[in-house]
Amino acid sequence: MTEQHRSELAWAMHHLAVAVAALDAVVARRMGLSAGDYLALKHLAVSEQPLGPVELGRLLGVTSGAATGLVDRLEQAGHVLRRAHPSDRRRQTVTVTPLARQRLADAVQPLADDIDREADSLTPEERRQVVDVLGRLTALHRRHARQGPTPV
Repeated sequence: MTEQHRSELAWAMHHLAVAVAALDAVVARRMGLSAGDYLALKHLAVSEQPLGPVELGRLLGVTSGAATGLVDRLEQAGHVLRRAHPSDRRRQTVTVTPLARQRLADAVQPLADDIDREADSLTPEERRQVVDVLGRLTALHRRHARQGPTPV
C-alpha cells in the first residue's frame, strides 16, 4: 500500500470528524445548549458505563469544578439527573433524562435517515464491512484519547 493510500483513510476520517463537529454546533444551538454542554450530553448518552462529574470532566478536558458546574446547568435545564453511584456512596452518576435522550434522537434523525438511504446502495456484506471498519476506527480514536495529547 502506498503512502498516499495510507493517508487517504486518515484524512477521510479527519474530514468526517470535522463535519460531525460542525453538525454538533448546529444541533447544540437548536437545543439551546453551548457546544460544551452538548458534547457532555452526547458523552453521557453513549457511555457504556455510568459517568460521574469527575469522569465526564476528564472526557471533556475540564477541571472537576467546571464539570460540576456543567452538570449543574444540564440538571437545571432538565437534561440530566444525578443519582447515587450503585456501589460507591461517595460518588454520583449522571444520566440523561428520557426527554433529553428523545430530543437528541430527534435532532439527528434526519441525518440517520440520509445515512440509511446511502446504506441502501450497499450489499449486506459491504454494510457489515463499513460498520466493522467504523467500529475499529472508533476504538483507535478512543485509545488515542485515553493516551492523552501527543507532544507537537
